[in-house]
Amino acid sequence: MPSSRWPTDASDAAWVDVLTRAADRAAAAVALVPPHERGTEVGQGEGGDTTLVIDRDAEAAIIEVLEQAHADGMGFDLISEEVGERSFGGDGALVIVDPIDGSRNARRGLPEFAVSLAATDGPRLSDVRVGLLRHLGTGETVVAVRGQGVMVDGQPMRTREYRGLWLTVVEGASPRRLTAAMDHLTHASRIRSLGSLALSIEYVALGRLDGLAVLRPGRIVDIAAAILIAKEAGVIVTDEHGMPLDAVADMDWRGAMAVARVPRDVAALTAAVRAALEAGSR
Repeated sequence: MPSSRWPTDASDAAWVDVLTRAADRAAAAVALVPPHERGTEVGQGEGGDTTLVIDRDAEAAIIEVLEQAHADGMGFDLISEEVGERSFGGDGALVIVDPIDGSRNARRGLPEFAVSLAATDGPRLSDVRVGLLRHLGTGETVVAVRGQGVMVDGQPMRTREYRGLWLTVVEGASPRRLTAAMDHLTHASRIRSLGSLALSIEYVALGRLDGLAVLRPGRIVDIAAAILIAKEAGVIVTDEHGMPLDAVADMDWRGAMAVARVPRDVAALTAAVRAALEAGSR
């Protein structure tokens, strides 16, 4: 499908435009912060984590774009890591925002951090219609539209051939959780941990990594955009029991998960997740 005609639905196209402009503004706001100041703490967000100056500035830039979209006639409710929940005349639609996923990387000068933006037409994770990730280390933009696939920098996604769990990624990898999980990941050739849940899911979807075990429960804002990218790429996303992952989209939800490129890997990845959760509860 030619990228100039994607997405085909006008409403989806409107959301792609809004989220793209929001990501552009967020990236510009982050670029204005000197690298040595990116780790400056400025408070605590509604999601419970420490708010860094880049979290605050990126979110403010995103909200400016959303305010204009609302003024132009779009109605939605906002769920965002820092400000929490806010209504923009919601008509059942949600915009789910993590202004910086991978803040700890950003504050240390590591490149794996991203803006995560998703738009839904209902209250659940399965209702996400558009998801966008902007990698702030590389500038790459990945967009998924429900039922219409994935674009990478405006071009249809290309996947790598699957040859096994050569590169397996784990997130939430505290020493105790990782130690518990490793007995179930012995068939993996190499283990990676990126420090960004959104990018880890995306990389499995794109075939850059082969499987993901999330060893500590993540939040809706971390995963909403990336999960749609994974689904549109044909990747399997489950909870720790191997069941399809879905949830009400709100600030309170926490959930562990596994992401696999092929069904046969689900059992090992979910076993690793369950072992890590049990270790983390002790």
